[in-house]
Amino acid sequence: MLFDKFNTSMLKMLEPYRKWIIENPQLLSELENTVQCLPYFTAGQFSNSIFVSELLYSLSNLVVLFNDFLMCSGKCVHFKFPQFESKIKIWLTVVEYTEALFEISAKKLWGHSGKWFIITVIQIFKTVLRLLLVHLYKERVTKCPPIQPINREKLNDSNNEKLKEGFTLKRSGTVVRSIRGVNSLFMRTFEPLPSNMSNNDNLNRSSASEKNLMLAETLYIMKPLFHLGCISFTGQKHWPPWLLSIVVDIFSLKMINKEARSMSFSKEEEKEFFRRRLALILYILKSPFYDKYSRIRIYAILTALSTKVPLARFLTEPIKKYLPHWQNTYFYMWSS
Repeated sequence: MLFDKFNTSMLKMLEPYRKWIIENPQLLSELENTVQCLPYFTAGQFSNSIFVSELLYSLSNLVVLFNDFLMCSGKCVHFKFPQFESKIKIWLTVVEYTEALFEISAKKLWGHSGKWFIITVIQIFKTVLRLLLVHLYKERVTKCPPIQPINREKLNDSNNEKLKEGFTLKRSGTVVRSIRGVNSLFMRTFEPLPSNMSNNDNLNRSSASEKNLMLAETLYIMKPLFHLGCISFTGQKHWPPWLLSIVVDIFSLKMINKEARSMSFSKEEEKEFFRRRLALILYILKSPFYDKYSRIRIYAILTALSTKVPLARFLTEPIKKYLPHWQNTYFYMWSS
């Protein structure tokens, strides 16, 4: 009860800001994009730049998430999952945006042992919450991050069109055409307006296919713990953890591709599968493959571009300078 009152009072205080971001989505997006670019310009520029860069990255993404919730609280609202599930997705999203900052901070404060302790705690936390989403709430595919940033322009346009053409029923979420929004007889269309209901509700569901998809997703979710367990036996820059991770990734994607012949997936799920396929390319930037094979070739390509292509050095030189930092900070097996 007290928490609800606190939420209500906070929303009242933020009401002017909420109205401004709803009325100016384009300007808000430009400001957010500018702030999100700052971490790339601060990396390597001064002492403690790595910490500052990660802090800016985390804060900028958390601000975007906060703005999205404010916009949704007033305009639409497609966050229609149960309360505890929504909390799980919020926590997972926050952790996705801040895990690198926690790792760097732990290493700075407590050394390598503190860093690995934080990594283990974060990955166990993420794995448990993702397994809850898959097995308890029957989410077919866990996205990264679970709550995707909203396209403000599309949100604004779609809501304006719906207000002109119809209104949404509170209980069912069905959009009903309004008489005031009806065109002339010759211009009139009789197709139903798009509903706010999730696309997953109408997708094909086969029990055997669902079980196989759940198994593939469970393997993908457990991959960070498999990788960390293997590291504890062999060490970080050895082949067994790298090979185990890529085998789990490929096997999971192969199972998903097999079930895709008999199942339908939403656009969001297809986008997540594409991201996972693209992430396989990043294995060339992960140790030990990077240390033994790809590092020399990447630097050779960057050097050739800087000498042969006019003005290319303004792009390639910063990449050569920051690549060791990016490789050590972002290209962990458990973060992809």
